[in-house]
This record gives sequence, structure tokens and C-alpha cells, in this order.
Amino acid sequence: MKAIFLGTGTSAGTPIIGCCCPVCASTDSRNRRRRTSLYLEAGGQHIQVDTPPDFREQALEYRLPRVDAVCFTHSHADHIFGFDDIRRYNTIQDQIIPAYASQDTLNDLQRVFNYISTERVTGFYRPRITFHAVSAPFSIGDVLVTPVEVEHGHNTIFGYRFDAGGCSLGYVPDCSAMTDAAVEAFHGIDVMILDALRLKPHLTHLTLEDSIALLKRIDATTSYIIHLCHDLDHEETQAKLPETCHVSHDGLTLEW
Repeated sequence: MKAIFLGTGTSAGTPIIGCCCPVCASTDSRNRRRRTSLYLEAGGQHIQVDTPPDFREQALEYRLPRVDAVCFTHSHADHIFGFDDIRRYNTIQDQIIPAYASQDTLNDLQRVFNYISTERVTGFYRPRITFHAVSAPFSIGDVLVTPVEVEHGHNTIFGYRFDAGGCSLGYVPDCSAMTDAAVEAFHGIDVMILDALRLKPHLTHLTLEDSIALLKRIDATTSYIIHLCHDLDHEETQAKLPETCHVSHDGLTLEW
């Protein structure tokens, strides 16, 4: 498996507009965070998880060669507003690309991007997508994808577990709580990526302390925190983490 952290920040990114705090003004490139998304290469497939407003820049900077499928965690703006740029991969690959999500998320995607279909329309440059509502494990080629329901404030959204070739990855960028069943779905995984917004409590996200506690229960071989706001300096936060847990940053690439 190979995973690229395309973005590791919140809906506002870091630096945030109009802020001169130490993290926003930092010269440490690891404190510069685009909106959160992940690119996964596994089982011969190239899977994009969420398409934030920064997706075009992410695809250019990290030279993403293709997109065989898109998995959406939920339909908040910072996770979907780059969806239109998938159209370039339709052209490169000359293929219709599948998108997977919960039915509620698909309803929002089809409402916001109501011009997307599988058809070629002469004179128009539009994404060509097949939409697939999922609620149970499914396959993208040789990759087994398991949607895992987690709480995001008052909403229930998806995290994902990916398994291929004896390797496993868990990805939950937005989360405020997990049921025992959700923790069990990720237990003992190779790599776990989990929300850790800030130090202070938040209505819809885990704090750093909450995230560390959940990661201990999940007991992955290696863990990474993501969706970090400008309250968290990379180096200072890393010093607070257990030995097997790490602060993610844009461009971080894992291979195992």
C-alpha cells in the first residue's frame, strides 16, 4: 500500500485567512495545511478519498497519475467542493469513474453537482461519474473497502477501512465519537489515521486527548492524526504523542 496525505487541515486550512498566530505565521512547512484528503494506491487501484476545494492543487503538486475511484466520507464543503476536477481524469483515462458514499452523501453530491452524469455532452467538459450508494463492504478491484459509521456531531458519517494484499489502512478524518463496533472494525490495523482537531473541546471533532485515547483502543501498528487546526503546532504536538503515533503533514507519503 501507498498513501499520500494530500491535505491535513480543517475546513479553513492553515494558515487561516487574517490570522497571524505562531502556527499561521510559522516557517515550518509542516504547519501549512490544505483541506484534508487522501490518495491511496493499493491492489493496482488509485483511490481518492474526498475531493476538497484544494484538490486541483493537490493533484498538481503531488503528480497524481490517475483516479480509479472516489470514496466520500461525507458531504461537507471541505470534502466535496473539488469534485468537478475529477473530469480531468475522465479525459486522461477515457473512462467513467465510480464514486462511493452513503446514500445521504450521494443525495447531496447529486444535488450540488446536478450536471454530472455518465454521458458525453458535446461542447461541455463535465465529470463522467457513476454513483454507488454503499453501506456494507465492497470491492474496488482487489481492494476491500469497508465503510465504518462514526459520529460527526449530530451526523453519522463514514470512515473507511481499506484492505489489500495483506495490508490495511483506516481513515477517519472527521469524528466526534466512535461506537465500540467502530473501534473494533479498525482494531489491530496496520495504519490508522484519525481526526484530532485541537486541544479544546469541539461539538463535532475529537480533541487531541480524545484522539489519543481512541487510538490506544484501536491499537494500530502505526497511527497518524489529521484534520488539525491552527491551534496545533506540528513539532510541539508530536512531543505530546505516544511513540507509535505521529502528526501528519501535507505530502507525507507512507508505503508498507
